[in-house]
Amino acid sequence: MPHHNRTYYSMSFPYEEKDKNIVNLVSSMVFFFTALIGIFGNSLFLWTLGFRMKKTVNTVWFCCLVLSTWTYSMIMPILGGFVLFDFHWAFGIAMCKVVNTLMSLCMYASVFTLTIISLDRYILVVYPVWARHYRTPRWATIVCYSIWGAAFMLSAPYLAFRELRRPDENNKTICNNNYLFSDDWKTPEVQVRRDTIHLCLFLIRFLVAFLLPFMVITSCYIIIAFKVNVRSLSRSSKFIKVIMVSVVSFFVCWTPYHMFHCLILFRGSVPELLIQACMLVATTASCFNVCFTPIFYIFIGENFKEVFTKSLLYLIESAFHEEVD
Repeated sequence: MPHHNRTYYSMSFPYEEKDKNIVNLVSSMVFFFTALIGIFGNSLFLWTLGFRMKKTVNTVWFCCLVLSTWTYSMIMPILGGFVLFDFHWAFGIAMCKVVNTLMSLCMYASVFTLTIISLDRYILVVYPVWARHYRTPRWATIVCYSIWGAAFMLSAPYLAFRELRRPDENNKTICNNNYLFSDDWKTPEVQVRRDTIHLCLFLIRFLVAFLLPFMVITSCYIIIAFKVNVRSLSRSSKFIKVIMVSVVSFFVCWTPYHMFHCLILFRGSVPELLIQACMLVATTASCFNVCFTPIFYIFIGENFKEVFTKSLLYLIESAFHEEVD
């Protein structure tokens, strides 16, 4: 990979062509299959939360959360096609910008929503009187709109930076970032400025979408654990368990994503195979978070055998119902 193209990344598997085609085919099938499950499952959750259940603060929070995973599911078939075409971007400049912006938007919206849910739990436990008077679905809705607005502001740079390039070495159209809006990829001074912007954006994303939310969420639940009797916490409602599954799933599944982008920053000194392996893990983990985490909501707090004797809508409603709301 030429030095002047360090900010552009494309997979180049160290396999024979036949093996590479098989890997691409299997990977794309995983995308398509996961997208099918994600679109169906998240659509069902959205419909249940939005139209079958009474509008409460809890249903508003999870409508906001599931909306982000549903949106991610909708763009996954395009990612599957991208892999199937051997990482050749065949969808045009508009989709290049929109798809990458939506991926960032969904990530920010998810982590912001989980942070707000954790703060909401903290307020309910520590300031119950205030919560009884001011914690309303209307204010929760306003907060959710604010979450999506902030997520869009942080994701908007991709609408500007993303562009299509056709590298000479493989004649493929590549959708990548051009942080300086410059066609000069050879001058060292220009590349240094480009790498500096890349590093700044990575640090902002890592801090705002991972480290700070992780610290806030962890602090909230540590305080809650001290305030609530341990036995009561272990017998907490299914809704509390749904929250915990959502938080753990998000951070476990998105950690490889941030690790991958960190490795890209140091690509010159990191083995290529390690970057490729991290990208594969990051892709699989984010797909798992988007599409299969909602399925866990159904099984939380239920006897496995009894799950199949109850209606699907009942299981979904019971997962998001909380007696105190």
